[in-house]
Amino acid sequence: MEMEPSHFMKVEEIITLLDLSEDCTIAFVRCNEPILCDAIYKEIFERIHSRIHVYNIEMNEESTNLFQLLEEITKSNSYNSKLNENKKIAFFVFGLDCAVKKKNINGKSEALLLLNMMREKFLEIKHPILIWINSASLNLILEDAQDFFSWRTTVFEFDIKRELTSSPIFEFEDFDDLDKKGLEELVDYYKNLIIEFENNKLKDPYKFAYWNYNLGMIQLFMGYSKEAAKYLETAASISSMLDNRNLKESIYSNLGITYYQLGDLKKAIEYSGQALEIAKEVGNKKEEGFILKNFGVIHAQLGNIRKAIEYYEQALEILREIGDRRGEGADLGNLGNAYSDLGEPRKAIEYYEQALKISRKIGDRRGEGNHLGNLGNAYSHLGEPRKAIEYYEQALKISREIGDRRGEGADLGNLGNAYSDLGEPRKAIEYYEQALKISRKIGDRRGEGNHLGNLGNAYSHLGEPRKAIEFLKKSLAIGKAIEDPRIISFCKRKLEELEGSENYKTSKNPPASKTLFQAIVSKLKSKK
Repeated sequence: MEMEPSHFMKVEEIITLLDLSEDCTIAFVRCNEPILCDAIYKEIFERIHSRIHVYNIEMNEESTNLFQLLEEITKSNSYNSKLNENKKIAFFVFGLDCAVKKKNINGKSEALLLLNMMREKFLEIKHPILIWINSASLNLILEDAQDFFSWRTTVFEFDIKRELTSSPIFEFEDFDDLDKKGLEELVDYYKNLIIEFENNKLKDPYKFAYWNYNLGMIQLFMGYSKEAAKYLETAASISSMLDNRNLKESIYSNLGITYYQLGDLKKAIEYSGQALEIAKEVGNKKEEGFILKNFGVIHAQLGNIRKAIEYYEQALEILREIGDRRGEGADLGNLGNAYSDLGEPRKAIEYYEQALKISRKIGDRRGEGNHLGNLGNAYSHLGEPRKAIEYYEQALKISREIGDRRGEGADLGNLGNAYSDLGEPRKAIEYYEQALKISRKIGDRRGEGNHLGNLGNAYSHLGEPRKAIEFLKKSLAIGKAIEDPRIISFCKRKLEELEGSENYKTSKNPPASKTLFQAIVSKLKSKK
């Protein structure tokens, strides 16, 4: 069984406790799935065995006295040998779930009575003790061994809440259910881990690479590309000392995305190329297809749309070969974007419809919403805003049903653009304001910048230049903070128009101008 990122976060907490404990520390590891427990144990052991000696203690119905079992080990030659090696020691206790079943003549659990009676004796054990139990045993301890339980440091709880990922490192979908507060808590969590370990001068290259990578991913997801680059670069530097090609591939791949967003396409190509090389070496066809898709996006940004299509088609061939239907749908959507960039919205629509069909067939609701939004974009390009609105409303309904707040914000922004096209700036503003509220709530800085820019554009249409300038300056500040060249270019151009032309300032009917979305849609799709 593979572990998900939330499991690895708790594993990090356990390892931190083991590294920092200098005396008796009692903690419980509550897990109901034996296979998951085994995976957790293996992960912890692999990470600590070089510096911490682990004694595994097995309890059962015939062996119910935990302190006695611990005492036997502390009096052994093996224990003294480990002490002489100046190696830390930890005790992992298994089998309490079985031991609690043995009852005395009064019907009470013998193991739990012994825990309570001998709780003070555990202070003689100068090492951390992890007790692995299930929920039923934990409830029994709370009922029949409260005094012993009160001495615990913490309870690490492991549950299976969703389909598990195949890697200990974050992917963007791992953040979909988190709001701004949840994302910020994750940032604080990893920052505090790094600070604590640096202050204690504890060195574990894997941990530092892992933590910096995840911090970078969170910052990238939130729109802070500059911060993301800093953490991902640190992770890349540390990973150079590790023999973990999968980790390196993930770091390089996301550095490629980061520098693409920062507008440094040379570095984006460099890192994406390194990631592609590793993916081919390890035979990871799925990642190979993903990176080829990224190369397509980069070349689209460079204006090499035909080259971008070549990469998308290579990626599509791989994704179909390995049967990755979700990836196939996403890449068909990218091909649609490319033909939209070439000014061929009808051909773009053909690809979007193929992608939409796949998403509906496999039940990919998020993908379905993305493709509906892109169909709306295509019909907007064709000068059919009413039809575009139909697709945007379908996409918005899906985003709200699945709780995709980022998608909801993008859909509301698209509806604002459509009503702006219809010459209804007041209604457009209503949608932009809803979208802006969501972006701020979830910490989507790029979305916030886009919606502020579009609000500025809408107020310029209404002949309110001072208000327009206010929103555009806020948008520009965000664009500079996250180093988004699209937002910066749009806002600077609009501000020059508004601040540099007296006729424009005083005009009751200022000339029409594209929305920020329209200005960048060929380079940065709102739903991609």
